[in-house]
Amino acid sequence: MRRAITIAAVVLSSAGLVALGAGCGGGDSAGVTPADATTIENTAPQTDSQGKTIPAPGAADSGMETTADAGGADAGGADAGGAAGDVAAGKTAFEANCQGCHPAGGTQAGAGPQLTTSMLDAAATKNQIINGKGAMPGGLVSGADLDNVVAYLESIKQ
Repeated sequence: MRRAITIAAVVLSSAGLVALGAGCGGGDSAGVTPADATTIENTAPQTDSQGKTIPAPGAADSGMETTADAGGADAGGADAGGAAGDVAAGKTAFEANCQGCHPAGGTQAGAGPQLTTSMLDAAATKNQIINGKGAMPGGLVSGADLDNVVAYLESIKQ
């Protein structure tokens, strides 16, 4: 009986040490998130499809204001008359960054709408990609990828 108690004590001690080492034990509440804690956005830099570091979507100081002002001609070459960019490269960037919500290259609805029937012109599309809207986060693509995705989206409109 004494041997069984000793074995049980050793097993419980070992389990306690493992839990403590994993940050799961102890009476200290340092490491436990309070229920009334404020949730913050992920502002860690992200990587685009070309391996460039970009600000996180929704980052408070994303610097995206310098990339595009109102989505017009100063916003990387796209204006209301069309989109300056490479359609094939835009399709690749779209598939890497957007297709999770806009399946089949944007030709079907998913978590996001079908994009072939979008009524947005190139400037409005660019503005929405930069700033996001509704469930869509802003800043998913930037720079040349942004211009290319806008060109691709213009090319698939029916």
